[in-house]
Amino acid sequence: MSAQRKFALWAAVACVALVVLILAVRYEYYGTENRFATGVAASPTVGEGIFHDKGCAACHASEVLAAKLGNPTQKADGLPDLVTAMWNHAPRMWEAMKAQNVRYPELSYEEAGQLVSYLYITRWVDEPGDPAHGRELFTERNCSHCHGDDEGPSGPSRKQLARTDDLVLWTQSLWNHASTMRSRMTKAGIAWPHFEPNDLRDLFAFVKGAKTDGHSSIAAADAGRGWQVFQSKGCVECHGISRGAKGQASDLGPNHQLPPTYSQFAAAMLNHVPAMQRAKGDSGELTAFNDGEMADLTAFIYSLHYLEPSGSPQVGASVFAWRGCSACHGMGAEGTTQGPSLRGRGQTYTSVRLAADLWRHGSRMYSQTRNQGQPWPSLQPSDVGDLLAFLNTPLPRK
Repeated sequence: MSAQRKFALWAAVACVALVVLILAVRYEYYGTENRFATGVAASPTVGEGIFHDKGCAACHASEVLAAKLGNPTQKADGLPDLVTAMWNHAPRMWEAMKAQNVRYPELSYEEAGQLVSYLYITRWVDEPGDPAHGRELFTERNCSHCHGDDEGPSGPSRKQLARTDDLVLWTQSLWNHASTMRSRMTKAGIAWPHFEPNDLRDLFAFVKGAKTDGHSSIAAADAGRGWQVFQSKGCVECHGISRGAKGQASDLGPNHQLPPTYSQFAAAMLNHVPAMQRAKGDSGELTAFNDGEMADLTAFIYSLHYLEPSGSPQVGASVFAWRGCSACHGMGAEGTTQGPSLRGRGQTYTSVRLAADLWRHGSRMYSQTRNQGQPWPSLQPSDVGDLLAFLNTPLPRK
């Protein structure tokens, strides 16, 4: 074979290899992208339907879900907090269902993912506001200067301000009129108000004339649309979503501590108005939000914290023993006569899978631990990442 033909043959082989490599990389990339999307793009609206269809709402009103599943004085910061709250709550749930003769709900992995997504997004829902405190704020913050019982030349009446039943949409309306409001306030010698935690929630309760919360639009919000809003409205120019960059106002990503409720997040946005206007320069006009865009934006920012925790398999092995899991599943989770193997089964453990397995097998596990005189293993949020890392390591070869 001539040198020219050998070169052509090797060139053809190299081209085929390059094409195969590109296809493999693209397949892996899209596979990873889809796995990521499956984790964060679940629909809270679908999850809310499952929450009601499976009978969860009979005991857990969604407005106070965080208080009933977890610590009523502390909201969950992420998936580990939510999953451990559900895990530790399960025995009480099973006992209550047995006492009330309630049918045990079946839950698929996909349904568990949607349900966890819904529970996660409602963890930041506000408690009902205090109208009495809101009335005081309405005067102290000089809202009454422009907004009286009747419509005046400076602004709409309090009755007109109460036309929406949703706190996030109400905040969106305030934001859209912030430039005009601030201009009129400046002319009147009134400083732009600074909202402390729960102030906005209580103001909204007063304006509405009843205790209310900001839940509805968030449950129907779409984090994917929120990402588009974050880009199109120019938020990305000043705010990072992974780690702060030079010149950026702040980082809103997973390493950033978000306000513990949606009303406090909304208050932070309104407190940000003067600085935002200065950043805008001469016009000072803020970018307006349409329809439910602010709810979508809020859902997107909070979804950045909807991440799987990391951990150490070595620490996870110790936690597995400390929490008593090894009593039935073996020290290495290799399985015993009392419990199946949890490692080496060809599946990847995630927070959602823990929740799904809790529903599918937890009731039997609970009965078995009681029959053996063993306590139900109680988990801490810090356990989850280490346990997942341990369970996802392969069994040692014999």
